[in-house]
Amino acid sequence: MKETPQQFTQRILSYVEGKQPLAVQAATAGKLDHLIKGVSTARLRQRPAPEKWSVNEIIAHLADAEIVGGFRLRFILGSPGAPIVAYDQDKWVTSGHYDQRDPRKSVEQFSVLRQWNLALLKSLTPEQWKHYGMHSERGRESIEHMVRMFAGHDINHLQQIGEILAHK
Repeated sequence: MKETPQQFTQRILSYVEGKQPLAVQAATAGKLDHLIKGVSTARLRQRPAPEKWSVNEIIAHLADAEIVGGFRLRFILGSPGAPIVAYDQDKWVTSGHYDQRDPRKSVEQFSVLRQWNLALLKSLTPEQWKHYGMHSERGRESIEHMVRMFAGHDINHLQQIGEILAHK
């Protein structure tokens, strides 16, 4: 059974409990690099099951999600209360040809985008952290909440990658 948007939010936020979200985000690119070091591209492109994403697809998803997250942050900062449109990540995997992407290039792209977004977040005033948008599925989300979601999202996918690569 597919989880509801509220169940998704609870699960993702549970990963970041007791952790510093910005520190989690700052460490993710290095952890991705470490996880895939020495692993062949062919192995990274293997799906663990037909309906599950490969490591390569997860990394490409993280890079594209960083674009989306960065846009959402900037949109909310410029237009507090703005609508945040959900997207179908599975359709992006297919339409974006994630299976054909170079996993190491995806890590590079993710890293640059993440640095760019972290620099923005570090520059925010306390008041700006409270700015929010209205997510089409999850409702009101402040920048503070979104940053926690990004960090939990990172942890979720790092764990998935570790599990996939642990199974030979």
